[in-house]
Amino acid sequence: MALAADTLDELIKPELRQDWTQIKLQWFPRTDTEEHAAYDRRTPGLFKVEWSGGGFVGLSAKTYFCFEPDAKQKEKCSTKGINKAAQVTIEHFRSVLQTKQSVSSTNRGFIVKNNTMLSYRMERKGLSYFYCKRKILDDGISTTFLDI
Repeated sequence: MALAADTLDELIKPELRQDWTQIKLQWFPRTDTEEHAAYDRRTPGLFKVEWSGGGFVGLSAKTYFCFEPDAKQKEKCSTKGINKAAQVTIEHFRSVLQTKQSVSSTNRGFIVKNNTMLSYRMERKGLSYFYCKRKILDDGISTTFLDI
C-alpha cells in the first residue's frame, strides 16, 4: 500500500480522527513505548510494516522489487519461481516494464528420482510482462479491469 503522506494518521479526515484513535489499536501495533512496540511486533492479526522505502516495481503477485533511491540500496525482492541464486536486480524488473519482453532465468537444483539424486538446470521465463488478472494500459504501468 502506498501512502500520499508520511504516516497513515495524517490521511484521516479531521472529523473522523476521534473514531480512528478508538479503533486504530485493534488493527495496528502500538507505538507509544518501546515495550509496547516490541510486544505488538509479535502479536498475530495486526497489520505491520513489512517494508518502507523509496520505490516499488511490481510485475505480478509475488513478483516485485522494493528499493531505496539512495546509496544504501536497501532492497527487498520476491521472484516467484526463480531461485535466489539468480540474483535478479532492479534493472531486470525495469527492462521488463520498458521493453515489454520477458527476462529469462536459469533454475538449478536437485531432485530425487527412483532413489537417485539428480541435479537439474532449467531455463524459464523468470519475469514476465504478461498479467492475466487486469488489463495493462498504454502507459505500461497503469491497469484497469478485464472487460470479459
